Amino acid sequence: MARTRNEAAYETARSKLLDTGLDLIRENSFASVGINDVLKACGVPKGSFYHYFDTKEAFGIAVARHYNAQEVATAQSILSDVSIPPLKRLKSFFEGARQGMKDRAFAQGCLMCNLSTELADEKPEFQAELDTHWQAMVRELTACLKEMDTSDIGLGHLSAHEAADWLMNSWSGALTRMKACRDDEPLALFMRTIFKNEGI
Repeated sequence: MARTRNEAAYETARSKLLDTGLDLIRENSFASVGINDVLKACGVPKGSFYHYFDTKEAFGIAVARHYNAQEVATAQSILSDVSIPPLKRLKSFFEGARQGMKDRAFAQGCLMCNLSTELADEKPEFQAELDTHWQAMVRELTACLKEMDTSDIGLGHLSAHEAADWLMNSWSGALTRMKACRDDEPLALFMRTIFKNEGI
C-alpha cells in the first residue's frame, strides 16, 4: 500500500526551502548558490530536494514566485487601504520598501531586480516569469494611481498605467545604484523627486 504524503509536513519543508533559497540568492546570486547550500542552511536532509523541485531552475522560479507573492501582498495591503488618501498610500508603500533596504544595510537589493539582471538575458523561462512579476506590481500601483491626480507627483502627462510603469522602472534603477554605493541617497533622491510637497 502506497504511503500517504503528509501534506502539512510537505508544505512546511517546501516553504522552508523557498525562504532559505530567497535569503541565499538575495545575498549572493542564483548562479553561486548550490542546492547543497540551501539544504545545509535550512536543515532539510540531503537527497530530499528533488521531492519538491525537479531542477535548480524550477526551484529558482519557485523562489521568485514566493518572493513576488509576498511583495504583491504587501503592496495590496498598503495601496488598497481606502481609509488613507491615495497619495499618502503611495508614499507609504515606497517608504516601507526603503526601510526594508535600510534593514539590510542597503546591500542586497530587490530579488526581482537581481534576478532580472542576472538571468533574464540567458534563461528565457526566467525572463517570461520575471516579466509577469513586474507586471503584477505595476497593476497594484496603477490601481492606486487611478484614484489620484498624477500631476501631484509630476506624472500628469502619463496614464495611470504608464506612471506606474515609470515609477517601478525609476525605483528599480535607484535600487541598483543603491547597491553600488551602499547607502540611502539613491532612494532618498527618488522620494524627494516624486513626493516634493512637504504636506504629503
